[in-house]
This record gives sequence, C-alpha cells and structure tokens, in this order.
Amino acid sequence: MDRYAESVILPVIVSLQLQADERGISVVALQSMRELVANDEPEIAIDYLVNTMNSFGLTLKQDEHERLSVLAVRLQYADILTDIRPELIQS
Repeated sequence: MDRYAESVILPVIVSLQLQADERGISVVALQSMRELVANDEPEIAIDYLVNTMNSFGLTLKQDEHERLSVLAVRLQYADILTDIRPELIQS
C-alpha cells in the first residue's frame, strides 16, 4: 500500500463524505475510493474522486487540491485533475 497516497486521498474522501452527509445525499463511490486506496490503486481512486466531485458538485479545498496535484504528478497521472470543474475548487 502506498502510504503517501493514502495520507493524501483518505482525508479528501472524509471531507467529501462530510459534504455529502450535510446535504443528505448518499455517495457510494466514496467507499469504493477507500477500497481502491487500500488495494494500492490510487490512480483509479483519483479518477473516481474527480468523477464523483463533478457528478455531485462536491468541493475541494485549495490545499487539498494542491496535495492531490503533488500526488498525481508523482503517479504520472496529473492530467486527470484538469477534469475537475473549476468552480468546485475553493480558494
């Protein structure tokens, strides 16, 4: 398991889950992301994360985006983050 990927992705998943809970919506994909991270599939987890954010309008804090960007570059998967709708990244 990639502990660095886990330390970056899991807090973002928690943040997205809190947003979903506050809105009273169920986002099953968040559990799938946890499982992907646990199974050492961080690239797929990031892909799910981007799609889930865009689909449900969940937001990402600027510092979370920056940490995800560093991880995505490390994984040679940075292009996927350009698919996040810009209004979903909070400054």
